[in-house]
Amino acid sequence: ARGRGWTSFGGWWTVRGAIGLPKEGARSMILTQCAVCATDLGLSLGKKCGRCSTRYCGAACQVQHWKEGGHDQLCKKIKKAGGAEQYNANKRYTEAVVVAAKTCAEDVKGQTCYI
Repeated sequence: ARGRGWTSFGGWWTVRGAIGLPKEGARSMILTQCAVCATDLGLSLGKKCGRCSTRYCGAACQVQHWKEGGHDQLCKKIKKAGGAEQYNANKRYTEAVVVAAKTCAEDVKGQTCYI
């Protein structure tokens, strides 16, 4: 148990009452694995990027992600989105909307598509 309000699913932890959000129904997602090697970090282990707070198991993975993983190109975008968790959620949402719109358009064949 992580304490009152924490819920686990997959490699994520959620907490009600994140900073600036109302407690009822509000949740903030926290990635609990290294962005490079997927080592389990729990809620407090590992290093974080100083700008965007992407989490790593150690300096070696952080350097590898910067040099080979494209983090240098994504870091500012991740920070602007509100962190790695929100950046990834936004990316997946955008991809899902594209698929849903395409599927809906194929299904209705010329009629109005409501998603």
